[in-house]
Amino acid sequence: MSKDLLAILAGYLLGSIPFAFIVTWLWTGKDIRVEGEGNVGARNVAHVAGNLAGLLVLLLDMAKGAAAYSVAESWTSGKLAFYLTAFALMLGHGFPIWLRGRGGKGLAPASGFLLQMWPCSVLAALLIFLAASRVIVGFNLAFGVAGAAFPFLTLLEGNDLEGFGFIVVFLSLAGVKKLIDLPYERAMRERSGWIEGPAHLRWTRQKGGN
Repeated sequence: MSKDLLAILAGYLLGSIPFAFIVTWLWTGKDIRVEGEGNVGARNVAHVAGNLAGLLVLLLDMAKGAAAYSVAESWTSGKLAFYLTAFALMLGHGFPIWLRGRGGKGLAPASGFLLQMWPCSVLAALLIFLAASRVIVGFNLAFGVAGAAFPFLTLLEGNDLEGFGFIVVFLSLAGVKKLIDLPYERAMRERSGWIEGPAHLRWTRQKGGN
């Protein structure tokens, strides 16, 4: 029982490491929470500090998800504690104590966690996202298509209904955080001139961030 609690706490603390904030601050001296769309995540870092910084944050956030999986796999005594560790990872990323609760959605750490469980499904979902992003204007909608497909892909990889339910709830946490952050992000986008879709990519290139 004590190891289960430690695993859940470790999941939260790993999730709460604010790599997006740290990298942006070191790269540019800016506070990512008040730049771009205000989200503490890799895409906003790429927008504010350039693509290289965004890629670094993406990999670091995925790594903390993978680390949380290793903790859950090694320390927990059953599925409930395992799942709670995963949820704690998302809670830490979304509401880190170091940033007074202003965190990201958790898509990158969730991907790092799930990649350890269902690697083929994650890669297939990535291909779906890349294909969807070519025909759908908007990152979130394209990611939503891939996210909706992902639980069903895991069934093909050997997942059961309980695991299917876990994934649905796990990924839904990112959606809930999106809804919570939506008013703030809308205000930040209006202030910064954020443009979604292909026009956003052109605007980013014009700024010269890379």
